Amino acid sequence: MALFVLTLWLGTRHNDFPWYYHPDEPGKVEQVLGTRALNFHHPMLLLNSAKAAVWLFDVKPTPQAVVEAGRWVSAGFTAAAVVALSLLGIAWRGWLVGVIAGLALATHHQLFELSHYMKEDTALLFGLSVTFLAAHLHQRWPSLRTALLLGAGVGLAISGKVLGVLALGVAVPVFISTRAKCGWRVMLAAVVCALGVIAATNPQALSHFGEVQANFHREATLATGGQGMTQSVPHAKYWSIFLANTTPVMWLLIGVLMFTSWKRRSVLNTAEWATIAFPFALGITMSFFPKENDRYFLPATALFTLLAATAIPDAARLFRIRARRRTLEAGICALLLAAQFIDWTSDRAGLVRYYAAFQTDDTADLTEWLRQNTQPTDKIAKDNRVRLPEPRRSSRQARPLPNPIVSAEYAADIGTLEKLLSDGFQYALISESTFRRFERAGMKPKAGGEDDAERRRVFYADLRKSFEPVWARPRGTVIYLHPGLEVYRIASPN
Repeated sequence: MALFVLTLWLGTRHNDFPWYYHPDEPGKVEQVLGTRALNFHHPMLLLNSAKAAVWLFDVKPTPQAVVEAGRWVSAGFTAAAVVALSLLGIAWRGWLVGVIAGLALATHHQLFELSHYMKEDTALLFGLSVTFLAAHLHQRWPSLRTALLLGAGVGLAISGKVLGVLALGVAVPVFISTRAKCGWRVMLAAVVCALGVIAATNPQALSHFGEVQANFHREATLATGGQGMTQSVPHAKYWSIFLANTTPVMWLLIGVLMFTSWKRRSVLNTAEWATIAFPFALGITMSFFPKENDRYFLPATALFTLLAATAIPDAARLFRIRARRRTLEAGICALLLAAQFIDWTSDRAGLVRYYAAFQTDDTADLTEWLRQNTQPTDKIAKDNRVRLPEPRRSSRQARPLPNPIVSAEYAADIGTLEKLLSDGFQYALISESTFRRFERAGMKPKAGGEDDAERRRVFYADLRKSFEPVWARPRGTVIYLHPGLEVYRIASPN
């Protein structure tokens, strides 16, 4: 309970930034409010949980209030996942491992950040965490009770996100390895339990099955073909993500785990092998999909953190020289936890920097600058990633700007620099999260989009070459509050 409260408290600090900053949150908020039809881009565990929270706690039916409720739900899923993985550590290697794993997960910067968004990633992590815990319990004490828990974990993982089907890769081998002890009736009960959980958390999908199929096909197409810009596969992006979400202390401990697991390979059971292999298999599998994002690596991040903690007793035995084993274990635990707070490089930030990043808001500063330095009649062209308070996004936190604002995914799609000037635009606002896509090594346009990509690349290059920014903030740790903003005045004052 203490671990749950600690993780929930951390995950809900400074989560009141505007509801329209994250590009995926407005659509979810509108589905919860009922102002937009359900699109079934993902299974419904998050949305239905958010709806339940809004009803249970009598949340005001405003976008900002609903998104904050949804972010609390996301943080709750993270906290529950951390507890499940901590219990797994206790069941697997004892109390020391379980407690340290729980604290390392609670203070991990990626879990902390993703708890702040109304997104499905933490719901997926919760379902997978329950699956891994149940797999270990069922492996050790096969029974109807543990089988039902394992079935429920699989159902929750699939209901969290389509990627949750990977839970079957854990559950099925464990059931096969224990079939002699529990029989086929127990396995059938687990299957029924999984289907029941999926049905209970996705009731709307049963009556909109055609839409579910269509949107599943859409998501699969985006995953395999990329979105706008794509890249060759396999790619090494997830190797960089692994480095950004782990620490040198974790690398050492994971190396110890690999060494000791190989030495004990004859006695490792199926659940242990599945837990050790899963994060590696997930990273390798995702490297064959052109669509990539740090958050897709969240389950692997959590399991790598758990695996590092499980290696602490083995590391103490391997590296013992004169120190007592308990003293050495305590030192390794302290190093593992302290490493979670440290910025190792500019690309590997710790919890301290992430916590600070949620306390500042570059978009709010830009909005105030525009109020002070532009005329209400000044016309603005901008990337969608520049999330200004426009009338259609007004909320209790943001008074809309009076300026005429034209948005597009790429400001380049509004027109060339010459066309913007002829159409009376005074300012162009661009985001580093947008224009850097055309500069990243390995990125390329999808087939048929080469001309559009080149036109956009030329627009941003000409804009940044022809004008000096009158206001700018670099891309930061939390990209939705610090997306990298540049403001260019493209017309002389009247």
